[in-house]
Formats: sequence, structure tokens, C-alpha cells
Amino acid sequence: MDAKPTKVLVTGANGQLGSRLMACGVNRDDVVLEGLTQADLDVCDREAVRKQVALLRPDVVIHCAAYTAVDAAESNEGEAHRVNAEAVAHVAEACVAEGASMIHISTDYVFGLTEHRPLLPTDEVNPLGAYGRTKRAGERAFLKSGVKGAVVRVAWLYDAEGKNFMNTMLNLAGRHGALKVVDDQLGVPTAAPLLAEGLLDMAARRTSMPQGIWHFAHEGHASWHGFAQEIMRVAQLDVPVEAVSSDAFPTAAHRPAWSVLDGRPLRKEMGWPGIHWTEALQRCWELKKDV
Repeated sequence: MDAKPTKVLVTGANGQLGSRLMACGVNRDDVVLEGLTQADLDVCDREAVRKQVALLRPDVVIHCAAYTAVDAAESNEGEAHRVNAEAVAHVAEACVAEGASMIHISTDYVFGLTEHRPLLPTDEVNPLGAYGRTKRAGERAFLKSGVKGAVVRVAWLYDAEGKNFMNTMLNLAGRHGALKVVDDQLGVPTAAPLLAEGLLDMAARRTSMPQGIWHFAHEGHASWHGFAQEIMRVAQLDVPVEAVSSDAFPTAAHRPAWSVLDGRPLRKEMGWPGIHWTEALQRCWELKKDV
């Protein structure tokens, strides 16, 4: 690793993951971060992207900016495609021009109906909805560009702050004193603080980071119902959590029934220890108590 800190540019720097990356970067000496919010940079503007990357000259761009409104994407697929696919091509093109590496954040939604086993990056994808289709198109744009770096797929991301499943469950528990949560969708709850540290570990390696498509996931898996129960446990809230089917909460977009990503290959490549999702939740909760 170079003695000089790796200069990392984060797009979508005020989103859930972008904000956590910026916070984590402050406490590290192997990276120095520059963040651009949507107000700072329209990632759909090819020329603006090129100029910003040329001006800032990062060693690595972590591309977090995305259209993440899963249900709204069903009726706005064109806009979702602009943000989740065309913008990825713009960022990748700018990185290639400046000799920068890139980490692009993708999703479990690129998978459709699958075997019920941990999903590998090499497994066949078949998105069931607009959001997944646009994110898959973004992956293709990244790979086609020839940019150095990695696509990192993530599922069920949450954090101590912001709008996410954990905080939604805590708010609903406080308002109603009881919860109803689906138990027929399975995945790996993923703590944004641990993901952010992992992405910065990768970025610090610059061109020697793992290349291609990878999955970041903790060990184990759960249903949304099981995740909600564990949230109540760590929060020390005596709130009943009733298990219901997905039919109880109809949505415009189809949710994958199986979103269990296999994080072992990336952990092995990076030399990270395995962390169970329940331990990751506990670590994230400790940050919440510090807020």
C-alpha cells in the first residue's frame, strides 16, 4: 500500500451509505474522502461528471448515488435507468479517463427466482422488477467500460441513523406497541458501518482491490420477521412481533423471496473475519446509543 493516503471520491455522499462512508473516513489514515451530494453533482450529466472527476483526481470513486425507490421505479423505469445505469457509465468513463479505480454499489434485486442457498456473484441473474433491471444494467455498464475496480452487491442495508428498516421498526414499536412483519422473505441484514469500513479497505488497495462482481454479506440469514425480533431484543423493548405473509403488505414491486448473498468469497479475498448478522446489528446499535 502507498504511504500516501488513497484519495476517495464518494458520490451520493448524503445518502445512507454515503453518509456512513464519510463518517468512517474521518477516523482512518489510509484514505482521505471527498463527498459529492446530488446537489453538488448530477451524476446523469456526463460532462459534469467528467469535469468533477478530472478536477478532483481521485484514486478511487465509490459510486453510491442511485435511484433506490423500489416501488416508484415500477412506474418511473426510464428515470431509474438514467440514474442506475447511464450514470454508472458516465462515472466509469470518467474514471477510465483519469486512471481512477471505481467501486459501484449494486443489489440483491438483480436476482429473481433462485435456489435457496447462499447466492454467489457468478450465479445467474434474472431481475423481477424495474429497480433490479436498472441496477443490472448499471452492472453491465461498469463491466463494459473496462474500468478497474469492483461491483459490490449488498442486501437489506440498515444503519443507526436515517430512514431504514431498523429505525422504521423502532418508530412503529413506539407508536403501536406491537408489530406485524413478513416472514416469507429471507436475506442477510447488512450493517452500513461494517460495509463502509469494508469498502474503504477495498479502496485503500486501489488497483489491487478485488476486481469484478462481489457480494458483501455477514454470516447467517433471517426473515424480516426474525430481523425485527432481533432489533427489539437489542433495543430491550418488550414488543410482540407477529409473523405475517407478504400478502399482508402489497407493494408495486415484487420483493425477492430469497436474498441471501454469499459474502465468503470477498471475505476470503480481503482477509476479513466472518461476522454474524446479529453481532453486526449489536455493533450498529452501539453506534445508535452514542448518537
